[in-house]
Amino acid sequence: MKYANVLSDAIVKSGWTYQQIIEKCKARGGKFSRSYLSKICTGTLPPPSDQINKVLADVLSSVASIKYEDLAIAKYKEIIPREIIELLHQENEKRGAV
Repeated sequence: MKYANVLSDAIVKSGWTYQQIIEKCKARGGKFSRSYLSKICTGTLPPPSDQINKVLADVLSSVASIKYEDLAIAKYKEIIPREIIELLHQENEKRGAV
């Protein structure tokens, strides 16, 4: 699942507006705008930094059952080139066979 979908689903489950989420993030040291949140939720912008993902997960985890790891995995699946993911998979298979 794409990062934007993972984050959007969590936001819908939370029942909060973007503005409410932004305010909760700011209280935890996350400094980004409602417009930025909207753009990462729609996929207009690429997934955000790990720091922003940690704040978003911290805010949303209590109401949307999302963890930082969920956002990080979705992010890295999207931004790591497919051939690198395949090489990592091959490396894991080699290690498992030893």
